[in-house]
Amino acid sequence: MTDQRRMADAVRSARHGHLCRAGAPFARLDIGPRGYEIAHSLGPDGPDGTLAFRAEGHQEWCALDRRIACGWTAIAADILLLDPDVLFDFLQTHALRRKTEDGSAMELDFDTLGVAWSARLLQDRDGEVSVAGGPWHHARLGLRAPAEGRARAIMLLLAAVPDARSMFEPHVGEWAYRIAQGVRVTPIL
Repeated sequence: MTDQRRMADAVRSARHGHLCRAGAPFARLDIGPRGYEIAHSLGPDGPDGTLAFRAEGHQEWCALDRRIACGWTAIAADILLLDPDVLFDFLQTHALRRKTEDGSAMELDFDTLGVAWSARLLQDRDGEVSVAGGPWHHARLGLRAPAEGRARAIMLLLAAVPDARSMFEPHVGEWAYRIAQGVRVTPIL
């Protein structure tokens, strides 16, 4: 990521990431299996030049502080970073299991770009997470707990450590930008 782009992304509009009103969609943006509609956001005095998006099949628009001139890759990266599942997806591809031999299937140790963390999978969809050898934090996943250990460990981390994303920045933002390079934009006529 260039320093210039990082500086441009550092100052965000207060509207960025919040619900907004928007005009008619003019483009469909596809990032992997996810599809989004793109429109011009509407301020109190009409279109303000910035964009809004909504996930395919949804009614609510989310404001972006981007304009078309920013480029579709930057727009797509912002959309990915506003997706609540992006950190789970990032950890699925970046969390490396540290020890697999002689290890318990119920206690998993990971390294994610230099951040060590561990998860204990307990009964009844409960679990505990420790980051960098620190204290264990308990989380209950309830019915949404996946059966597969890796996915469950990641969900425990996200549930037990509310600011987990900050531990992995700027890597998450850079990863989203790389993924967004595969964006496909189709006009809506």
